[in-house]
Amino acid sequence: MCSKMATNTASRVSDGLNDTFVKEVIQEGSGLHKPNEGATCKVLITPSSPLPDAEGIIGYPINTECEICLGTGTGSLSSAFDSCIESMRLGEQCRLIFDAKIITSPDGTEWVCIVYLIGFSRSKEVWEMTSEEKLIRVSMLKDLGTKCFKEGRIEQAEVFYLRGLKYAITIGEQKDNRQKLLLSLNIAACQLKQKHYDGVIIHCTKALNIDSNSTKALFRRGQAFVELQDYELAQSDFDKCLQLEPNNKAVQNQVILLSAKRRKLDAHYAHTMSKMFGKSTAEKH
Repeated sequence: MCSKMATNTASRVSDGLNDTFVKEVIQEGSGLHKPNEGATCKVLITPSSPLPDAEGIIGYPINTECEICLGTGTGSLSSAFDSCIESMRLGEQCRLIFDAKIITSPDGTEWVCIVYLIGFSRSKEVWEMTSEEKLIRVSMLKDLGTKCFKEGRIEQAEVFYLRGLKYAITIGEQKDNRQKLLLSLNIAACQLKQKHYDGVIIHCTKALNIDSNSTKALFRRGQAFVELQDYELAQSDFDKCLQLEPNNKAVQNQVILLSAKRRKLDAHYAHTMSKMFGKSTAEKH
């Protein structure tokens, strides 16, 4: 079946991370199926204008036909290209257009890439995988997340960890609890750096449901409680940490900082109450 040309066929592509991007179909593809996460895809990605480290930003090779494993790009815009390719049919060509607030061409205009899906082999869906296959996928995604985390790309790291956790929780076997624990801790670490303190508490609590003596979970949750000024809960987590690891310097330092914050808060309340009652007494006289 021959591919058909298409004109002005535009749709928005969401990557679930940065924003939505406009996808314009240049040439329609054929068939009913589309690539899925983990699919092996033969693609040609061609930026319309040169950009420093374009390949690093995209996370996949450019200007050459290549095979990629969909969902493994670690560039800042990889998730956009993943979403785009997942929406394509065999033989389809499209423009992926980025708004200037996301990235710009050297001349200051919106950046455009031509994406051509030459061929693909779909991956198994999660319900089709064996436990061993899921564990392999979990390990791969965790490693990609750690790579991004070490490079300071925290949002992308969190996306990989969350995807890994999605596979891990479907295994439902005791042997996978360690992976669930590690991924929950890693997600909490990402959210702590992004100051998403409620999320830190949620994922640390999930980790503690697996291992109630996880000092990392207690420590990170305690830090989140401090930032939310839930000082009693923070103290409880730090105290348990020190019961488990009495010589943990990081926890000891947090306890010192927490004590200072509590004294400052107590002083503030005392000053406020003093002013309040002082004003009341003055009014009576």
